[in-house]
Amino acid sequence: MASKKLKRWLKVLAQFIIAALAIYYVFQDIDFEELKTTVLSAKIGWLLLAFLAFNASKILSAYRLNYFFRALGLQLNEQFNLKLYYLGMLYNQFLPGGIGGDGYKVYLLNKWYGNSIKMLVSATLLDRVSGVVALGFLAFLLGLFGHAPEALGEYSFLLWIGLVAAYPAYYVLVNLLFKTFKSVNNITNLQALGVQGLQVLSAYLILQSLGVETGYIDYLTLFLVTSVAAALPASLPGGIGVREFVMVMGAEYLFIDQTSATALATLFFLISLLSSLAGILFLRLDKSKK
Repeated sequence: MASKKLKRWLKVLAQFIIAALAIYYVFQDIDFEELKTTVLSAKIGWLLLAFLAFNASKILSAYRLNYFFRALGLQLNEQFNLKLYYLGMLYNQFLPGGIGGDGYKVYLLNKWYGNSIKMLVSATLLDRVSGVVALGFLAFLLGLFGHAPEALGEYSFLLWIGLVAAYPAYYVLVNLLFKTFKSVNNITNLQALGVQGLQVLSAYLILQSLGVETGYIDYLTLFLVTSVAAALPASLPGGIGVREFVMVMGAEYLFIDQTSATALATLFFLISLLSSLAGILFLRLDKSKK
């Protein structure tokens, strides 16, 4: 037990160090005052629409996760599942390196319904993987229409390889390791594309709030890449620091403004953080469950 706690806290420490180094690098390249002015000058109306688009993506994401649970024979009411999802979002934001939102959902569902922890973990893991695959697919697709081929030079063919191979590789993975979920493969993949599409819409609305007028394809391609990076275990919840780092690095190669790109990452994180606070309403979900 002591060893597990030590590993958990070492992971938290590593995440904070990575985030701190990433933020330090970001502010070596961009002016903090300029970034602050850019963020504070964002138009509230567009940000409200971005907030709504983001939460629409989360509602669809919760609906998709329920398909994975149903494949296990677990029948959750959609409204109850949505409450559980937002509670998980809250834990994901405020428990870095700890039990996290996914772990807490697995704990509660095992406690309430007795489903195998291994299978519940598989459901939540595949839910994450399918989301990352959708992110990658859309990033490769958008990248083909922006400056990514120019930035990659002779390696631009990798965009086509990634685009073509993303879903075949995912289907092979499911058939080899997650056979229980084969029946929901097609619908959950379409939903994953819908979820990430809504988040791209949210990012586009944030760009509108910042008054960005050109380079949308490149901003959104980079946004998708940062979302993949934010999903890695080495980053803090929400990808704070890592998102901004990737934005600053990528903006130079895609010929977009570094400050606007960083402001996009910062505002998206704040929208995510604010949205997760809805989970506070469901903190007593465990005790209220009959």
